[in-house]
This record gives sequence, structure tokens and C-alpha cells, in this order.
Amino acid sequence: MRGIEGAPGAAAEIRAHLAEMNAERPTVALAAAFSPKGARTLSQILDAANRVFVREGHAGLSMRKVADEAGLALGNVNYYFDSKRALLEAMLKEALADYVEAHIRQFDEGRDAPIDILLDVLHFYVSNARRTHPLFFQIWGYAASDETARALVREIYRPIGRFIYYLVRAARPDASDQRVREIVLQLFSLEEGMKLFIGISREDDAALQTAEAQMRALARIIITS
Repeated sequence: MRGIEGAPGAAAEIRAHLAEMNAERPTVALAAAFSPKGARTLSQILDAANRVFVREGHAGLSMRKVADEAGLALGNVNYYFDSKRALLEAMLKEALADYVEAHIRQFDEGRDAPIDILLDVLHFYVSNARRTHPLFFQIWGYAASDETARALVREIYRPIGRFIYYLVRAARPDASDQRVREIVLQLFSLEEGMKLFIGISREDDAALQTAEAQMRALARIIITS
């Protein structure tokens, strides 16, 4: 992370934030209460829940379907999670943790200027969406179902927002806190919109063939304005 060391405190804050996120992911925080075998079963349940959620959405997900998908007895799933809501929360937190870890690796390997590190992360968001957009479609559908779901989605997105906030602050040390927050909001709006259209458009849509390059160019304008 040499590229951001010049931004006072930014690198240390990002490192601490990433360590905090990793400690809170369900396969770390929840698994600590179980044996190694129990931890593997927990991970198996979360993986199965993710597949059912992506395929059928929050309304179609049930404890029984997750048990069947995982090849486990329903009682096993109920032992680890006492409700569908608890399972959904853990599954979504784990899914977002996987997503964050994937672009954290790019951040850790970055040796460029802060703005280029940030642009690399945003480029990854769009590129990754070509494969993962079904998950995000279902997440936003779940968020629209009720206020409790909306609050949960806000909670699981908050760590990603903080991550981008720190990167923007490192890229724009001259900007006020208000301006940094505006840039973060504009960047999220841009990349979430790109992910939406990647998901609903035809694979041969010429306008989306260069979405990553478009994202990078537009994001640079937003960050530097």
C-alpha cells in the first residue's frame, strides 16, 4: 500500500478497518464457538444459503431448502441458525465479506498513486459484476421487502462504504469531509448503476462491452472535480 502512505493516517485506518471486517465475518466470528468440523458445517450452510438466495431470492429461501441444498438434516441448520432472518443476515455478511476480500487483494498489491488504486478497485466492481450481478439483484430486492431488511442491507454495505471513503480521502487530501462523502455517494451510484445494466442487458450489448473503461474515465472525473 505504498501508494497511500503519504495520506496522513489513511493507510493505518484502512488496515485497521480491514482487520475489523475480517474478524466480524460469520465464518470467523460464529465459527469460533464450534469445533473444526462444526465450523466446516457452518460454512457449508452459508454456501448453500447463498446458492438458494441467488436462485430464488429472499422469498424463496427457507431453512428446509437450505438444508436440502447443503445435503444436511433440517435439524443441523436449525442448530446453527434459529431463524431464517438469522441465516439470511449471516449469509449476506459472508457474501459481502468475500466480495470485499477480493478487491482488498487488489488494494494490498497496489503500488500506484492513491487515485489509481481507487480506480482499480472501482474497475474491479464493474468487472466482477459480469459474474456476480445475480447476488446483488437479490440483495436489493431483499432490501425493498421491509424496513428491517433495508436496515440490514445498510449495515452490510457500511464497511464497503467506509473502505471507499478512506480511499477517496487518500486520493483527495485537499477535499473537505463533505466533498469526500459526496464523491463516495456519486461513485457508488455510478458503479451500482453499471452493475444493474450489466445484469439486465444482452451479453452482446455494444454499449457495455467497454463498461470497465467507461467506469474508470467517469470515476476519474468525479474524483478530481
